[in-house]
Amino acid sequence: MEQKKLPDAEFEIMKAIWQMQEPVTSALITAQLRRIPSAKDWKPQTILTMLTRLEQKGFLRSEKHGRERAYYVLIPQAEYLQIEANSLRQRFSGGRFAGLVKALCDTDDLTAADIADLQRWLNERSGQS
Repeated sequence: MEQKKLPDAEFEIMKAIWQMQEPVTSALITAQLRRIPSAKDWKPQTILTMLTRLEQKGFLRSEKHGRERAYYVLIPQAEYLQIEANSLRQRFSGGRFAGLVKALCDTDDLTAADIADLQRWLNERSGQS
């Protein structure tokens, strides 16, 4: 099943969940979101709504434990980021990897360390050391 790009709010919830040890509860997720400086002030009902949507979309599964519901990740972060990267590549560079990398790296804030990391990654991919 091909996954679609998550809306920003659902992605924020998933980012918080991916940082946590499973199983997670809505209370734990709320606490985790409050630790993120850039996160908005989530209302508990909004979080429950987002969790329901994420479950319907196949990103999470849940089990009822007493009065609380425990959530488990079905789509790991690395897998979702690959989906996002492929989508970005298709939308902005016609599917060409080099075009996407050029667009991402053609900025003034690319550091020497960033370039060294990219070079190391390229060397690993091509079988060089």
